[in-house]
Amino acid sequence: MRCGALRLRNFKNITTETILWGEGLNLLVGKNGAGKTNCLEALHLLLGWGPLGDRKDIASWGSAEKKTYVTGDFFGEEEAFLAVGIGGSTVVKYNGKRCSFPEVRSVAPSLAFLPSDMELLDGSPARRRSFLDRLCALLWPLYARRLVEFRRAVRHRIVLLRQGGNLVALSKAMAPLASWLWGARASAVSALAEGLAALPDLLPLPVRLAHVRGGAGRVKDPLEDWWESLEARREKERLCCSPLVGPHRDDLEVCCGERSAASCLSRGQKRRASAALMIAAGRCVERRLRRSPILLLDEIASELDAAGREVTVETLRSTGWQVVATAAGEVVPDWPGLTLRVEGGAVLPCT
Repeated sequence: MRCGALRLRNFKNITTETILWGEGLNLLVGKNGAGKTNCLEALHLLLGWGPLGDRKDIASWGSAEKKTYVTGDFFGEEEAFLAVGIGGSTVVKYNGKRCSFPEVRSVAPSLAFLPSDMELLDGSPARRRSFLDRLCALLWPLYARRLVEFRRAVRHRIVLLRQGGNLVALSKAMAPLASWLWGARASAVSALAEGLAALPDLLPLPVRLAHVRGGAGRVKDPLEDWWESLEARREKERLCCSPLVGPHRDDLEVCCGERSAASCLSRGQKRRASAALMIAAGRCVERRLRRSPILLLDEIASELDAAGREVTVETLRSTGWQVVATAAGEVVPDWPGLTLRVEGGAVLPCT
């Protein structure tokens, strides 16, 4: 899918009401604070993912109006009009009818790569789980709902552990959820590995991926693994009053040979490897949903040398997908797409 026009009303500092995008690569350039990332955030919201980070103040900073509206015209595999109104409550519409964010994500799938995603390789397991969760939510519509159900059960388990309650019934209820989530994540990692194999020019070194089950991994079958691992960690769980087995403790192992990628790659190489993971995720989405994803990249040139920028841009161009990226200045001498300049919230064509 592709976004032809993005319309904004009362959105942060953006004063331009309509932004027209190119079908391929789009680059927003401008000084820090000009509003480049806000344009990405508007798309991120409209495409079913919510605000970037923890900030919720998306209404215009200089207006008394409390409601924000973002709409967009999309084309490609189908023609679609998406709209979201935020303020007090959030209303999402697809071709004029109310819908949910998961429905929007299935119509116009998108993936965002932010500066914080540099931590994919050397950050905490929570960062890598978040990356996997976003991918799985696109690949399987039920995933987000089952993940919420499992997280709710984990909170209930914490309460029972602290109170010394009986865990048998809750463990039985969690078992099929844990097994299903583990299976979905393992399938996603397998597909990611296949996608990475097709990106040798972008990857600085060959990368191996593995899904690590949280507190488990004793037997191959995920359901059996749940019960065996629970039994093995039963006493320790009681002592620390914390659930030690389940998808909430999973990790995505990223290795170069026998070493972790974080320990053997430079900062620029980690950036390229992280970008490769995102593009591989896009290939997974394209194969399963049969729709081209839209990629959102903040600070595309950060920590990349000239050669790294060239290979990243060429890899993105070769996908044929629509890409909306931001940068403080020039990324490559000849950007193969549309360039827009952002100044004080105004989005202007570069002449």
